[in-house]
Amino acid sequence: MMQGKNVFVSGGAGVIGLELVPKLIAYGANVYVGDLKVRPRSFDKKIVYRQGDLNDLLVAELDWFKPEIFIHLAATFERSDETYGFWSENFNHNVTLSHHLMGLFKDLDSLNRVVFASSYLIYDPSLYQFSHPKTSAVSLNESDPVMPRNLTGAAKLAHEIELRFLEQFKSDQFSSVCVRIYRGYGKNSRCVISRWVRALIEGKEIDIYRPEGFFDYIYGTDTAEGLIRLASKIEVSGVINLGTGRARRVSDVIDVLRVHFPGMVENVISSDIPYEASQADVSKLKKCLHWSPEYDLERSIPEIIEHEKNMLARTNVNLVASNVLVSSSSAKISLIRELTVAAKKIGGDSKVIAGDINPNAVSFRFSDSSWVMPATVDSNLNEIISGCLERDIRFVLPTRDAELKFWSSNKAAF
Repeated sequence: MMQGKNVFVSGGAGVIGLELVPKLIAYGANVYVGDLKVRPRSFDKKIVYRQGDLNDLLVAELDWFKPEIFIHLAATFERSDETYGFWSENFNHNVTLSHHLMGLFKDLDSLNRVVFASSYLIYDPSLYQFSHPKTSAVSLNESDPVMPRNLTGAAKLAHEIELRFLEQFKSDQFSSVCVRIYRGYGKNSRCVISRWVRALIEGKEIDIYRPEGFFDYIYGTDTAEGLIRLASKIEVSGVINLGTGRARRVSDVIDVLRVHFPGMVENVISSDIPYEASQADVSKLKKCLHWSPEYDLERSIPEIIEHEKNMLARTNVNLVASNVLVSSSSAKISLIRELTVAAKKIGGDSKVIAGDINPNAVSFRFSDSSWVMPATVDSNLNEIISGCLERDIRFVLPTRDAELKFWSSNKAAF
């Protein structure tokens, strides 16, 4: 399906990307990922990774890779209510970014397929939002009226129209498909299900709004598989829904969580938000792919719980034992600052400790903590080891040539 294909994935370190990129590798694809985030630790070393704003991507950075498939996931979202400040963020990272990237890709001779991760937020909300609870969900078809309900939906529709425009001129070179994804959830997510799981693991109460609401919840693993299958179906173009086609109530999610957290406490909060009752009409999806999403809430939520517990355990380890000692720190202020930024990415409470025999070292004023150290000579070995243990130091960065022999020759003792 993807064997030997060169695939560029924008936003590949996000919730969907973390599922999609490993699948592409497993299917034999060559993958180039661009994302604002730091390269995920789980990514195979074969993956080419570009960290940074893709609004700055140059065509020269693509020419050598010769991408045949472009899967455009990169986007910014907020929760249900978009804040005033989201005005600029949405324009820069949704509208401008999508336009810029297709401006680069559209003229690449190697390109033959574009897959755009769009959203069901494009559909007219009057079709599926109500002032009172419904007994069943409304199936939204690709031909239904559109009227984006927020800035994110408007940005998605704008790029769908751009791709439709390009089809008039580039259809003999590449095909494109706009995939309207429904209520996504999964591991590493800010979705409400993951937020509830994190709160319950920590023994907190959870707040619930509109438990009567219906949503078509689609798990990240299924979303990734659907996008890859659509990437390989060059003949499928236009708009296509990606959901389960089986809406579930919010209360169903709560019931599944209660199985795993029998002592959970939930607070139903009164609200004036509309009651939603939406699901995907997946007739076109099934016809095109002869495939349907496989996960339901009962199967996926245990995976999310296990993932969140593992993440919490890993975070706790990092917070306890990820402190970094910069020995002979002297006046190395720039180094201290950059290490501090890096350490925070490893563990939120990780500290950079400036160590020097001079109690007036300038770096002491710019570090998280300081240590007036004994000289790095063998006669002080036990004292230095004790000092490292007391400060939970896990990593040592020597910065003076003359001390390298001390640290290397005593490696076994440390």
